[in-house]
Amino acid sequence: MIERRALPRTRLDVPGRICLDEHRSVSCLVYDRSDRGVRVTLPEADLIPDTFLLEIEQAPTFFVCHLVWRKGEEIGAQLEAA
Repeated sequence: MIERRALPRTRLDVPGRICLDEHRSVSCLVYDRSDRGVRVTLPEADLIPDTFLLEIEQAPTFFVCHLVWRKGEEIGAQLEAA
């Protein structure tokens, strides 16, 4: 298998929350993360918009994310540069 990632990812397996808008959010599992990207699993993957806010339980901040791919119950997103 050829590795296509620009940066190595760290496996997390921690709870997270995706904000769909100012009134709705969905729970997710943040599977892994790098400095530039994240992979998330959730049953409602088809509801996730192209740009969203992600809160990772172990990090006390929100990340602005841009959807890159979607496959079944998983999504991959790029983290916006700070």
